[in-house]
Amino acid sequence: MSSTNVTIHDILATVGATIETALHHTVPYVEAVPGGPIVVRYIRSSHRDDPVRTILELALLVFAIRYFTTSRSSVKKKDFVKLSEREIDDLVDDWEPEPLVVAVDEKEQWKLDALRTVEGAVASHIKLEGDESTLINAASLNFLDLGLDKQMITNSKETIRNTGVGACGPPNFYGNQDIHVKLENDLAKFFGAEGAVLYGQDFTTAGSVLPSFLKRGDYIVCDSSCNLAIQKALSLTRSNVFWFKHNDYEDLEKILKDLKKEYFKNEKPISRKFIITEGLFATVGDSPDLSKLAELKEKYKFRLFIDETLSAGVLGKTGRGLAEMYNIPRSKIDITICSMANAFCSSGAFCVGDSVMTYHQRIGSLAYCFSASLPPYTARATSTALDIIDQQIDPKTGESKIVKTLRSKSALLHKLFTSDKTLAKLVKITSTPESAILHMFIAPELREKLGLPLAYTGSGSEMELRNRKGVSDKLIDSLNNEEYLLQEIIYGAQEHGVVIARSTYTWSQEIAPLIPGLKISVNAGLTDKDVEKVHKVVSKEVVKSLKGLTAKKLESIVAI
Repeated sequence: MSSTNVTIHDILATVGATIETALHHTVPYVEAVPGGPIVVRYIRSSHRDDPVRTILELALLVFAIRYFTTSRSSVKKKDFVKLSEREIDDLVDDWEPEPLVVAVDEKEQWKLDALRTVEGAVASHIKLEGDESTLINAASLNFLDLGLDKQMITNSKETIRNTGVGACGPPNFYGNQDIHVKLENDLAKFFGAEGAVLYGQDFTTAGSVLPSFLKRGDYIVCDSSCNLAIQKALSLTRSNVFWFKHNDYEDLEKILKDLKKEYFKNEKPISRKFIITEGLFATVGDSPDLSKLAELKEKYKFRLFIDETLSAGVLGKTGRGLAEMYNIPRSKIDITICSMANAFCSSGAFCVGDSVMTYHQRIGSLAYCFSASLPPYTARATSTALDIIDQQIDPKTGESKIVKTLRSKSALLHKLFTSDKTLAKLVKITSTPESAILHMFIAPELREKLGLPLAYTGSGSEMELRNRKGVSDKLIDSLNNEEYLLQEIIYGAQEHGVVIARSTYTWSQEIAPLIPGLKISVNAGLTDKDVEKVHKVVSKEVVKSLKGLTAKKLESIVAI
C-alpha cells in the first residue's frame, strides 16, 4: 500500500484554486454592481499577497450571513410542544401575575387610616380636613413660619405670572433663568462661599454631588447615624466606606490613623478622601463638633462634606448653619448641601463651596445635567426667605430676629421636656436644645422590659436578616406594635389641640441602627404659651400610654 502525505500548503493551494475559480465566474456579476470593480481589485490584491487572509475573510462572511439570517428565537421542531386552544385557555386562566405592590397587611391598615390632610397653607396653627378646630402645629418643618408671609406670597405670585410654574428642562438645557442665577449668587453670599449650585430635588442631591467627586478606589469615613439620602449616595460612589460611631471623634481618629497607616502611606495615584456628617442629624436631632471635625480633616488631609438640611436657618445667630454656630469659616467645609424645603419654605436643594467644586458639578453632576431645573417661583421664594432673615438682623447684636425667636422656642421646648421628672423613666430625648425638632424615644430600660429590640435596622438586626433572606416586606410585629403605640399618643394630642409627628422610615433600606420615635417641632410663629401647651398635652399622653405598659399589653395593642 502506498500512502500520500498532505501538507497545509497543499490544502491552502487547493482552497486558493477553488476561490480563484469562483472569482473568475462571479467577477462579471460583481463588477456590474456600482462600486463592484473596487471590491474585485481589493479581493484580487488581498488574495495574491495573503491567501490565508482571504480564507478567513470568506469564513467570516459566511458566518455573518448565517448569523443575521437565522432567527434568534429559533428552536428545534422536535422540542416544540403544540397546545390546543383549550389547553392555552386553561393555562391563561391558571396564570396569576405578581401584584404591582405588596398588599397592605390588616395589622398595618392603621397607617393608611392615620393619614390626615391639612386645609390651607402649612403654618404655626392649622386645621385638619373634617375638623373645624384650630390646632397648634408641632409637626411642621417650616421652622421660620414663612408659609403665610406676605412678601413670600407676593413674590411667588409675581414670578408665576411672568415665568409660569415650571422650568423648561435641565439647567444646562435652557432650564435656568435669571432667577436661578440670582439665587445661586444669593446663597453663595449668604453662606460665605465662592459659589452655589441648585438642584430640583432635595433627596437626590447627595446622590448626585458625591458620585461626581468620588469613584471606585476612593475613601469615605461617614457618621453611622447619617440619613438615608447619604447612605444611598455612598453606594452610588462605589468607594471604600468606613463608619465611625455617632459623634465619637476618638473612633473617627482611630479609623483615620489606621487608613493612613495601611492604605495612604505609599498609595499611587493618591485617592480622594472624605469625612461625611450632618449639621443636625435627621434621626436623632443632635449636631457634630465642627471644630473637632475641622481639626481632624486638616490633620489627616481629608475633605469635609456636611448635609445642613435641618441646621440651615436654625443654627447660628443669623441661621447660617453649623459653621456660624462654631464661628468657623465656611471654607473649612469643602462641600455643603442643604434642602430648601424646610427653613426656607421652598423646594429643591443647593450645594455651596469653592468655585472649582461648584463649576465641576455643572458638567459632572448627573442631576444637574439631566434633571429638571428648580421651578422659578420656588427659586424666588428662597431668595425672599434669605432677604427676610437678613432684613431682621440687629446691628447691635448681629442676630436675626426671626432666627432668635425660633431658637428661644427650641430652647424652651427642650427645657420643658428634659426637666420633666415624670417623663425621665419613660422616654429618652436625644436632640440638642438648638434643634427645632425634639426627638423622643421609649427609654432603653422600658424597651428591655417590653421586650423591644435596641434597633430594628443596622448590623445584626432583624431587618438585616430579612434583607439577606429576601423577605424584607414581611411585617415585624414588634415594630408595628411600637409604631401604633406612638400613633395613639399622636391621636391623643390631636384631641387636645396639638399636632405632632412620629419618625417614618423605609425600614428595609436603612443601614443606620434605628427605632421609631416621636418628633415634636417648633417654629417662629408659636408663642411661649403654645410651646407650654405642647409640653403639657404631649407629656400627659406619653404618661397615659407608657406608664404601666407591659409586654403582653403591647403585643395586643393593634386591633385587627
